[in-house]
Amino acid sequence: MRDVKLNRRLASVFLISTIICGFGSSVRAQSEQNLIHATLVNLPNNTGRVGCVIFNSSDGFPRDHAKATAMARAPIANQAGTCDFKGLPPGTYAIASFHDEFETGKMETNFLGMPQEVYGFSNDARPSALTPPPFSACAFTYSGGVMNITMHAQH
Repeated sequence: MRDVKLNRRLASVFLISTIICGFGSSVRAQSEQNLIHATLVNLPNNTGRVGCVIFNSSDGFPRDHAKATAMARAPIANQAGTCDFKGLPPGTYAIASFHDEFETGKMETNFLGMPQEVYGFSNDARPSALTPPPFSACAFTYSGGVMNITMHAQH
């Protein structure tokens, strides 16, 4: 009788650990398959690279890259560049991108802080006179898997 109880306990422990490990593997595999392609199109030329930042909240959007969820850079071909964000969990995100024509790694601005390079935002959100669009205007819901976002260059 004691052996039967011991065997049942061992079987229960084995079953629970299999479920837990399997669940962890499933979540990890799903996360690894998650991919957002963010493409900035209608660039004026093929010089430089496209820089992109993705945020999962309004905190710091779009200027404070230290608060970004992820950053990416991509080559330009046919006047478009695609930044890939891999492994992001489902959630609400917003993307800001720019044509880094001189490959400085940052948006070139004039003395008033106005962009001197073309840029784009998810949802093709447009800035107001002197400020970028808010996170809420650029936000989109990502359910996981592969998603394509197209942003049209603004001058």
